[in-house]
Amino acid sequence: MDDALPVALLTPYFVPQPGLLHRFRRKRAEPLIIPTITETRPQSPHQQQTESFPHALDIPPTATTTSNLSYAIVANQAKGGKIEARRGERSIERHPDPLGLNVIYAPEEGLPIVDIILVHGLGGTSQKTWSKNRDAQYFWPQKWLPLEPGFEQARVLSFGYNAHFASAGRENILNIADFAKDLLFALKYSLDHTSQGLEIGKAPIIFVAHSMGGLVVKKAFILSQNDNQYRRIMASATAILFLSTPHRGTDLAKLLNRILAVSLFNHSAKIYIAELKQNSPALQDINEQFRNIAPRLQIFSFFETHQTAVGPKKMMVLEKDSSILGYPDEVSTPLDADHHDVCKYSSPRDPNYVSIRNALGSIIRRVSKSENITCASATILVDMSSIKTLLAVSSSPEDDYEFFQSRRMLGSCEWILQRPTFLSWLKDDSNHIRIIRVYGVPGCGKSVLSAYLIELLQSLGHSCQFFFFREGDSAKKTVNSLLRSLAYQIAAQLPELRAQLQQLAEDAARLEKAESRVIWQKIFISRLCRLRLRKPLYWIVDALDECESPQLLLSLILSVTSMQIPLRIILTGRDTEVLSTALRRFETSILIDHVAADDVKVDLELYVAQEVRYMRGDRHLQTRIIQKVCEMAKGNFLWVHLVLKEILQCHTEAAIEQALEELPVELSQLYHRMEAILSRTSRSADRGLSRTILTWVVCSQRALTLEELSEALKPEFSHILDLQLTISQVCGNFIVIDNRSQVEMVHQTAREFLAKTPGLAHSVALGSGHQDLFMKCISSLSSLIRQRNGRPLIQPFVHYAATSWPYHLAHCAASLDNSVLLALARFFQSPHLFGWINSLASIDCLKTLVDASRSITLYLGMKSEIDAESSPLTHRLQEREIIELWAVDLVKIVGKFGVQMVKFPGIIYELVPMFCPVKTMISQQYQRNRARDSIAVTGFASQHWDDCLCKFSVGRDCQPLQITCMGRHFAILTSNGTLRLFDTITNQPWQKIHHGERVLCFKFSASYEKCATYGLRETKIWLVKQKRQLHTITNPIYAKALDVAFSSDESTLVSCSDDKSIRRCLLDSPNPGWLVVDGDRGFDGGDGSTYNSPRRVVFNPAGTEVAIAFRGFPLLVWDVEAAEILGRCERNSDRNKRMQDLYSEVGPVCWNPMTSHVLGLYQDGCIFKWHPLDSFSHEVRTVESGIQCNPDGVLFVTSNNDGMLKVWNFQHLTVVYQLSCHSPVIDVTLSANGRRVYDLRESFCNVWEPNALIRLAEADEKASETSSTMAGSTKLSVAAEGLVELSEPLTALGVAPRSTLYCSGDGNGVVRLGESNTEAVSQISQGFMPVVQIAWSHDEDYLVTADLGGRLIVRLRELPGDPDLAARYSSFFETKTGTGLRQILLSRSAEYMLIVTLSLVELWSLRTKSMISTRPNTLPFSRWISHPTEGHLLVQCCFTDIRLTRWSDLTEITQLQLKHRPFQMDIEPEDAPDPSKRPSTTFSMRPDETQDAIDEIILSNTGSHLILHMSSPSAQRQRTLTYLVVDIDHLATGSVSMGTTIIANELPGIITRNIARIVGFAKKSPRRAVYGPLSEAKLGSGDALIFLDRDDWVCSIIFGNPLSRDTKITRHFFLPQDWLNTDSLRLATISDDGRFLCPRHGEVAIVSNWLQNELVE
Repeated sequence: MDDALPVALLTPYFVPQPGLLHRFRRKRAEPLIIPTITETRPQSPHQQQTESFPHALDIPPTATTTSNLSYAIVANQAKGGKIEARRGERSIERHPDPLGLNVIYAPEEGLPIVDIILVHGLGGTSQKTWSKNRDAQYFWPQKWLPLEPGFEQARVLSFGYNAHFASAGRENILNIADFAKDLLFALKYSLDHTSQGLEIGKAPIIFVAHSMGGLVVKKAFILSQNDNQYRRIMASATAILFLSTPHRGTDLAKLLNRILAVSLFNHSAKIYIAELKQNSPALQDINEQFRNIAPRLQIFSFFETHQTAVGPKKMMVLEKDSSILGYPDEVSTPLDADHHDVCKYSSPRDPNYVSIRNALGSIIRRVSKSENITCASATILVDMSSIKTLLAVSSSPEDDYEFFQSRRMLGSCEWILQRPTFLSWLKDDSNHIRIIRVYGVPGCGKSVLSAYLIELLQSLGHSCQFFFFREGDSAKKTVNSLLRSLAYQIAAQLPELRAQLQQLAEDAARLEKAESRVIWQKIFISRLCRLRLRKPLYWIVDALDECESPQLLLSLILSVTSMQIPLRIILTGRDTEVLSTALRRFETSILIDHVAADDVKVDLELYVAQEVRYMRGDRHLQTRIIQKVCEMAKGNFLWVHLVLKEILQCHTEAAIEQALEELPVELSQLYHRMEAILSRTSRSADRGLSRTILTWVVCSQRALTLEELSEALKPEFSHILDLQLTISQVCGNFIVIDNRSQVEMVHQTAREFLAKTPGLAHSVALGSGHQDLFMKCISSLSSLIRQRNGRPLIQPFVHYAATSWPYHLAHCAASLDNSVLLALARFFQSPHLFGWINSLASIDCLKTLVDASRSITLYLGMKSEIDAESSPLTHRLQEREIIELWAVDLVKIVGKFGVQMVKFPGIIYELVPMFCPVKTMISQQYQRNRARDSIAVTGFASQHWDDCLCKFSVGRDCQPLQITCMGRHFAILTSNGTLRLFDTITNQPWQKIHHGERVLCFKFSASYEKCATYGLRETKIWLVKQKRQLHTITNPIYAKALDVAFSSDESTLVSCSDDKSIRRCLLDSPNPGWLVVDGDRGFDGGDGSTYNSPRRVVFNPAGTEVAIAFRGFPLLVWDVEAAEILGRCERNSDRNKRMQDLYSEVGPVCWNPMTSHVLGLYQDGCIFKWHPLDSFSHEVRTVESGIQCNPDGVLFVTSNNDGMLKVWNFQHLTVVYQLSCHSPVIDVTLSANGRRVYDLRESFCNVWEPNALIRLAEADEKASETSSTMAGSTKLSVAAEGLVELSEPLTALGVAPRSTLYCSGDGNGVVRLGESNTEAVSQISQGFMPVVQIAWSHDEDYLVTADLGGRLIVRLRELPGDPDLAARYSSFFETKTGTGLRQILLSRSAEYMLIVTLSLVELWSLRTKSMISTRPNTLPFSRWISHPTEGHLLVQCCFTDIRLTRWSDLTEITQLQLKHRPFQMDIEPEDAPDPSKRPSTTFSMRPDETQDAIDEIILSNTGSHLILHMSSPSAQRQRTLTYLVVDIDHLATGSVSMGTTIIANELPGIITRNIARIVGFAKKSPRRAVYGPLSEAKLGSGDALIFLDRDDWVCSIIFGNPLSRDTKITRHFFLPQDWLNTDSLRLATISDDGRFLCPRHGEVAIVSNWLQNELVE
C-alpha cells in the first residue's frame, strides 16, 4: 500500500471515537458535491474511473496544498469544512494522473537499452506517487533520472491503475490478480503518443514497485507463465526494485477495511485490501509461486526505517521482515524514510534517491554487459547472435575491464584530467583520427588507468570500445582478436553497422582465422568508414606492448587517415624501442600525442595509505612506511604492491624497519628477492608443488581457473584442502587470483622473469614446461569415453586439455627423448581418440583438429632434425608413420564431415570412419573394432584421400564460361546466358538467373544482394535472393562492355567498353540508362597517346578504378571519378623501349580487393603484382594462362594450358599448393576463406579442398604470416604428386530387380556391370555419347541401355553364373530412338518393351526384335509403369488422371480421374497453412519446363502403393513438388470403370517438408542405434520409404496405414560433402536386398547394413 492508511480517515474527524457514529449520521444527510472528471484514455477492462480519498503518501502531514482547480464543496460549512474542501481538491488532483502505461521519457535517438517501469501501490497514482509533496517539479523519474550518466538510452514508463481504496460503492470485486492482468494488458497493447505500439519486451525490463505495486508485479510474473501472449514480455524482465512491499502483509490492512465498511460515504471494503492482511492466503500463494521465478531476476528490496504519521500517531506501516523476501542473492537495503517517502525525494542529492539511482545504474550496466557489449535492446541481442558467430567472439573484454576497475582506488587516475593534451583529445569533435599514447614503466598502473578512462567515457555518454591485450592468453594477444572485439562492440552500438554485418554474416564465413588486413578491409574500411558518424568513436587499447604485431595495428590505423572518420584512440603500453620507432614513423601522417604515466604520486599515496591503514603499529610507523615506499616506488604500482605484501607479513616493528631498509629499487631485483625468499622459506616437500603450479601458470595457453588447476595437479598433488591458500603460501607473490577465480601471474614481467632467468629454484624452462603440460593434457583425455547419449561429459580441465594440447605440442622442445612421440602414438591408437573428437564437435571447436595437425607436422619436423644426429636404430619409424597419417586424417575429417559432426557429434564413432578411404588411419582403427552388423561402405577403387571434394556437370546443352565466388555461394556463367548459383557448403544448386541472351560479363554488388548481367542488347539488374529483375537497360548499339561494376552504395553501375568509353547508369533514376562519363575523348589525350581498343578490362570492387590492358601499351589504371590516369605498370624489361609494338602484352588481370594491387599475367606467362601508386612491379617467372585473387586477398590462384593449378600466397608470391590434371582449365577461382579451389573443365565444375589450404585457413595470424615463407619450396599434397585423373561422372544407374547386380553408364558412353555384394565391376560396352537410360526386365533376362544420341542396345543374359560379369550379357539387338528419350520400360513377362520420347510412344516385341506399334505422345510429361498385380496392363500416370493400357497393343481400356486430397491431419497448431498454399518444395526449372509433369513413379516393395512425384510450374521460374500416394487396389480392373474418380492422398506435410528426394522403398529390418540408447520405437507394418532429407541424411518412415503427422522419421546415415552432387543424387537407388547405391566420382558407392542402424539424437 502506498501509505497504508488515509490521513483523512484517521484524523480526529474520522477516527472512531465515542459519538463518532452520531456525527457520521448527521453529516450523511447533508448534500455533497463531487466533481466529474472524464478520462478519455482507452482503458483495459479492469480500469475504472472513481474518485478517492487522499492517503499518507500523497500529502505529508506538513504539506500545504494550493490549487486553482474547483473542488468539492460541502453545503454546510460547519466543523471540518476545511477538511472536506481539502479532500475534494486532492481527489481532483489525483485524476489527471493517467491510468494505464504511459511513457515518461524516451531516448531521442535509437532504441532503448532498457525499459524502467514504475508501478505505484495502494491508493497511489502514476505520477504523484513518485513526486515529493505532490509537486511535479519533484517527479524524479522524469526530471532527474534521464539526465543521469548511463540513463540516456533508458526508457522510463509509469503504470497507473485504480487502487483507490476510498472509492464509493458497496460492490468491488477487484483483487491483486485483476491489477496484475491490467498490467499485462497494458504491457502488450499500450500505444505511444503517435499511436505506435510500445513494443514492450524487446528491451530488458526493470520494474520499480512501491508498496502493493510489488505484489501486482509478482502476480503478473506468475500469470504470464501460463499465457503465451505475455510470457515473452515478462521473460524480458531482468530485475525488480521493491520499495516497502508488504510481501508478508500488514495488520493495518484489517483496520483499513473496517473503517471503509462503516464509512458514511458508501465506501466499501476491498478484496485487494483484505489480501494485504498479514500472511493472507493470497500473499502466501504469490510468494510460493514467485519463488520459482525469482532466481532469474536481480532483486533489490528497500525497506522503511521511520514511522509514518497516521493521524495524530506515528507507527511502522511495514516491518523489515515483511519488506524482504529472504531469497538468495537478494539485495536488501534500508532507506532513511517512512513508508510515505521511500519513493519521493527532495533533490538529486537525496541519499535515498542516490541509492535507487545506483541500483538502477548497476542493473543497466549488467544488462549492457550481459552480451559483452552495450546493446540497444533485447532485439539487438538476437540480431547480434549472427554477428557473434561471424566474428567468433568467445571472450568478453568486460572481464578484464572489471578486474582492473576493481583495483582502482577512489580518487586515483584523475591526474590525467589535468593534462591539456587529454582534454583537447576528449573535446575534439572533428572528423579525423587522433591518438594518445600513454606509456610508462611496467606496473605503473596503465591498465587501471585504461579501466578508469573507459568508465569516464561511458559516463559521459560516449561510444567507447576497448580491448586489453594479454600476452599470457593466446586469444587476447593478436590484432585479429582486437579487431573482432572492437567490431562486435561497435555493431552493438551502431545500428547502421549492425545491419551491414548481419548481411555479411549471411554471406561470409567466420572471421576467426582471417588475416587482420582482411577484417580491417571488410569491416572497418568497407563499412565503418563509409558511415557518416555524427559523434566520435573512442577506443581504449591497453598493453599494446603485449600484442604480437603492434606495427601491424598501427599500419592499419594509418591506412584510414585520409578518410573522414572521427576516431579517438588511446594506446597504453611499456615504452619499448620497437613501439617508439614504429610510432615515430607514423607521426608524419597522423596526429599522435604522448603522455607519460608518471604523475601518479597522489595515486600511490592513496594506495599505500589504504593498504597500511589496518596494519598493526602506531601512526608514526604507518606514516614512515607511506613516505618510504612512495619515495622509492618511482611510479611503479606493481613494485609497491609486492613490497607492501612483504612488509605486511612482518610481525615486529624491527622486522618492518629492516624490510624498509633492504627494499630493492628495481622490479627485476625485487623479483630476485621474492624468488630467494620463496626458496628459503618454503618446505622442501612443497617445492615440487610450487614449481608445478608456476609451470602451469607460465605456460598455459590461457589462464586456468582454480577448479581446472586443481584437476591438473592430480594425482601427484591430490586432496589439497584450500588451493587458493596453498598457492599464496607456496608461490608467494608471483601469482594472483582474480575475481573470476582465474590463476594468473602477477604481471607479464614476472612471467618473463621466471621464463628467462635460468638457474633459479623456481625457473620455468618453457620447452620442458610445455612438454610436461602436453603429457598431462594427453593423459587426461582418457576420461573422454563414449557416452550412451552420444555427448561426452566434459570436465573443466578436460575441456582445456582437449583444446590446448596442440598448443603445448607446438612449443615442446624436441629432443632425443621419444616420450612425446610415444604418447602421441598411444593416444592415436586408443579408444579415447574418438572421444576427443566427439568432445570437440560437441563444443563446435573442430578447428582444434586442424591445429593439432599443424602442431604434429611442426613437431615432427623439429624431431627429424634432432634424430638426424642419432642412430637410425633409435628412430621410432612405426609410431612416426602413424602420427603423420593421422595429421592428414584430422584435416580431412574437418573438411568432409565438419558440418554434420557439429550437429551430431556422436557420428564420429561409426558413421564418419565408414566414409573414409580404407587405407586411412581412422578407417583402419575403426575396422579393428567394427561390429559385424554395422554400416559398411564399398565400391571405391581409391584407398587414400584425394583433394577433389566434388565434381558435377554444369549442363551438357551449354558450355561453362566463367566462375566466381560470392561469400556463401558461387556462380557459373554458361554460354546460353544463364547464371547458375550454387551453395558453397553443399555444392547444391541455389538459384538460376536467365538473362535471355548471351551474357558478355556479370558482376555482383558488394553485399551480394544485386547482380548485373550485361548481354548483347540489354543489361539486367537482379535481386539475387528474390531472383527478381529490377531493371532492364538498353545497351549502346556499337559498343560491348568488357566489364561492369557496382558503386559502393549500389546505386550506380559503371561499364568500360571496347569503344574506349566508360559509362555510368544511375539505378535509382526512374528510367535508368547508360551515360558516357568522360565524353567522346575516351582515354585518348590524357597523356598524349592514342590507344587502341582495350583487350582486358577489370574494375576494382568499388567501381572507382579500372585496370585496362591495350595491345602495344603498358597496363594502366584509370580513375573513374577524376577521369584521369592513376598509374602505368611498365614492365622492368620494357622501361627503355620506345616503340609501341615492343611493349609486353598483358593477359588476364584481376584486383586484390583488400590491398588495391593489380595482379596479372604477361603473354609469356609471367605473374606480376603492382599497385597503381607504385613505380615498380614484382614479377615471378612461370608459365600461366589464368589468374584470380580470392575475395579476402590473401591467396590467388593460377592455371595453365596443361591443366595445372597453383595457389599462391599474395604477400610473398610463393606457391602453397599445386595440382596437376590432364584436362585444360576454362576458368578458376578461390573461395572467400581460401579453403577451396573451384575450376571449370570441359562441361564440369570441380571443387578442390586440399589439406594445405585448410591448414592455412585455420592458422592463427602469427602462423599465417610465416606460413608462406616456410612454404617457399612448394610441397605437393598427396593428390598433387602425380597426374590426377578425374573420372567421368556417371549419368545412369539401374539395379537388378531380384539380385545384387547393377548397371551404370557414364558421360563417355561406357557401360559397366557390377555386383553389390562382391564389389566386382566389369565394363561391358564402350560408346561415344552419355548413357541416359538403363532398364532391366523383371526376370533380369534383358538389360537395356540408351545414350544421348538415341542408340538403344538390348542385351540378353546368356551365362548367369559366370564369374566374369562382362560375359553374362551379350548384345541381342540395337535400334535408334527419337530425340528427347523419357523412359524405357519392360513388361513383367519380358515380352514387350516400351520406349517413350517427347514425341512418340513405341511398343517393341523383344522376341521378334521388331516394333509392334507406335503412336504420338500426346502426354509427354506423363510416366508409365507396369501394373503391379495385372501383368498384361500398363499404367500411365498423368497429372490429372491415370490410364490403364494393354501391353500387347497399347489399347487404352479405362481412364480414371485423379483427385488430390491434402493430408487432413497435417495442420500446425498456430500457423496452419492456407489449403491453396500447401507446404511444398521448389527447385529451379529449365525454360521449356512449363507443363505439369509426373517426374517419377515409386512402387512399394509389396506392390500395394504407388507414390507419384509430381511437379507443376510456379512463380519465378520455379516448380512446385507434390507427392501423391495411390492405393493399387484402386487400379484393379474389376473394381473400376471409365471415368471413375480415385482419391490420392498427399504425403503429410511434416514429411514432405523434410524430403529433398525420394530414393525408393526397402524392406523393414530390426534396428540398432548408431549412438545413444536403443530406440524403443516399434516397427510398424508396411514398407520403409527411403528418402534424402534437407540435412543430407538418408531417412526412412514406415509406410503403412495410416500415415499421420506423428509418423516417426528415422535417420540412418548422412551423405558426405563429396557425395552431394545433384547429378549423382538423382541416380541414387535401393537394391532388392536393401543396399543403398549412389554414384560418386565416376564409381558406385554401396552402403550396406544401414537400414537396421538408427541415429538416436
